[in-house]
Amino acid sequence: MKRSLIVFALLLSLCGLAQKEGQENALVTIRGNIGIPRVIGSQSFRTCFAGLYEGNLSVNLRLFSNFFVGVGFQNSQFQNNKFLKFKYFNADVPYNTRLMMNSPFIKLGYDNFFSDKGYVTFALNSGIMLNNYFNVNADTSLANRPYVIQDFSAPFVQPEFAVNFQVDKLLSFSLMFSHTTLFYRFDPKAPRFNHFQEVKDTRNRANMNWFNIGFGFNVLLNKKTKA
Repeated sequence: MKRSLIVFALLLSLCGLAQKEGQENALVTIRGNIGIPRVIGSQSFRTCFAGLYEGNLSVNLRLFSNFFVGVGFQNSQFQNNKFLKFKYFNADVPYNTRLMMNSPFIKLGYDNFFSDKGYVTFALNSGIMLNNYFNVNADTSLANRPYVIQDFSAPFVQPEFAVNFQVDKLLSFSLMFSHTTLFYRFDPKAPRFNHFQEVKDTRNRANMNWFNIGFGFNVLLNKKTKA
């Protein structure tokens, strides 16, 4: 959490950018992002999994000035790293274990206009992440015992920063950066990876967390235009 709060504080510090006078965003916005997450923090989680994609969609209401609040849903997926293979006689069979994450969240944010068609967005998403491992290979090694459940839930926070460029009265596109901290410590026994020496040799002291760089869009409803 400390790392995410530091990231959010740095993003908020950029709010010192002068707001374009008289500019307000739409009363209602539909915001979406997609990118490829990169695991940081927990060395054990980073050794076992790599990000495939992460996308979210939210509906937001401007409260006052350019501050807004919204509700949304995020889906993320991670796949095991390629070195994880099942040895069968003289053959190596690649694993195809995946971690699927579904996350309803609340969004709090602020839009800062730097031109008539451009604005930056500072936001914080927070909610509950529902997580499931799929295609888990049944391994009976003592290293993977006692067996642990393969689905879990935990709260998360996600500072988010985006640079947006309005291309139409009702649409803008964006470049986005986010950092997610899941308040849960990765357990390699859940996906049955704890028997790999490369996994057992890693540290596992931090919560699961990752950053995401991607693209987004904003649909602008009831957008005011200048006469």
